[in-house]
Amino acid sequence: MVTVQRTPFDVLSSTGLLQVARRATLERLAAASTVRTLRRDQILFIAGSRSSAVYAVASGTLRVFTTSAVGAEPTLALLSAGDMVGELGVLDDVPRSTSVAALRASDVVEVPGRAFRDAFESDPAVARRLVALLSARLRTSNDGFTDLASLDLGGRLAKYLLGEVDRQGHDRLKLPLTQTELGQLLGGARQTVNQVMQALERSGLVQVTGRTVHVLDAEGLRRRAGGIL
Repeated sequence: MVTVQRTPFDVLSSTGLLQVARRATLERLAAASTVRTLRRDQILFIAGSRSSAVYAVASGTLRVFTTSAVGAEPTLALLSAGDMVGELGVLDDVPRSTSVAALRASDVVEVPGRAFRDAFESDPAVARRLVALLSARLRTSNDGFTDLASLDLGGRLAKYLLGEVDRQGHDRLKLPLTQTELGQLLGGARQTVNQVMQALERSGLVQVTGRTVHVLDAEGLRRRAGGIL
C-alpha cells in the first residue's frame, strides 16, 4: 500500500487549485479532511453517485472514465499528485458525471463538500483559480476530441509519447501505462496499440524494450503526430 508522507495541509497546498488559497483557508480544509488509501482498480466514485466530497491526489494515479452501453470504459483523463477531482459536482450539487478509479495504488485527501464550498465562497483567489483551471481543462478536452477526429491511432500514440517526453524531461521513457491502459486512453484495442508501437519502431522513431521507450527521432514523431507520415 501507498502511505502519505505529507500532511493533508501539505497535499492541499500543493494542488493546482488550492496553492493560491489563504493559509487560514487551507488550515480549515485540512482540519476537515481525511486521507484515503485506494488499492489498484478500486473505485473512488461512480457516475450518477452523489457529489459529497472533493479529492486531492497525494500519490499514485487515478483515471477518469465513462462506461458505454456495450461495457467499454474509455479513459477521459489521468490524475496524479497535485490534481483535484470532483469540484464541479460539489459546487453545482449535481450527481457525478464520470467515474474515477485508482489506476495504481493511490492516496487521496478527501475534502467534505461543505468545507470545499465554504472555501470557494470565502476565498476569492480559489474561485478565480478554478475558472482558469476549468478553461485549461476544456481546452485539453477539445484537443482530445480533435485528435480522435483527425488523427489515426498512430498519430495519437506519437502525440502521447511526445507529451511523456515533456513530462518526464528526457527521451528514454518509462511508460506509466500498460498497452491495455494506453488503448483505453487513446481509443484502441491493446493488440492494435502493440501493432502501432511496433510500426513506430520499424520506422526508426522509437526503440521499445518492455515498457521502456527510447525516442530516437522526436522530429519524426512530431510529423507522425501531425498526420504527415
